[in-house]
Amino acid sequence: MPNSNKIIQTMKKKGISEEIIKQFESVGAGGSYIEQRLATVDLMDRLLSKEQCLSVMEEQGCCVTGKPAAAHRAFGRKHEGKTVEERLRLFDELDTPHKPPCKLNGDGTLSVFWGFGQDGDYKCVCGNIGKLPQPVSLSPTYCGCCGGHVRQNLQKSLGVKLRLKEIVSSPVSSNGKKRCEFLFEII
Repeated sequence: MPNSNKIIQTMKKKGISEEIIKQFESVGAGGSYIEQRLATVDLMDRLLSKEQCLSVMEEQGCCVTGKPAAAHRAFGRKHEGKTVEERLRLFDELDTPHKPPCKLNGDGTLSVFWGFGQDGDYKCVCGNIGKLPQPVSLSPTYCGCCGGHVRQNLQKSLGVKLRLKEIVSSPVSSNGKKRCEFLFEII
């Protein structure tokens, strides 16, 4: 889940102007944690380009330390010297539930699918979204935070740098018919 202070720090690192950043300082004040985050994302959508939003959100992400990160690092070390394609074929060895299915595309991008099925539909993996009254409508920008989780862990296991290029789909945007799909550029 994105933290507004972390988002503001990331915007500063990305060279977003102070004039724009100041508008985020009191966004969502007085609301619940999730209301503040949704207000932050809404303001990002209005003030930043899509590329800036994705660049900021890919730096967010939870569960990028501890056991998931250690498993990805160990896998990456074990298969050092192998290509991304070779590593993806060996992904079953990766000992963590934080290993989303991935597909290397013909154009060199990486599609990453994430989500879990429930009652024939996909559900959002973000625990905070599940706490909101359903159905909920979200900006795809919000999902960049989960893309950040995926990105940070996959960089460790695949041994490459990734850039979030697009949020193709999510359970929220598809009414539960599609799981999350993130499109990454391999740098």
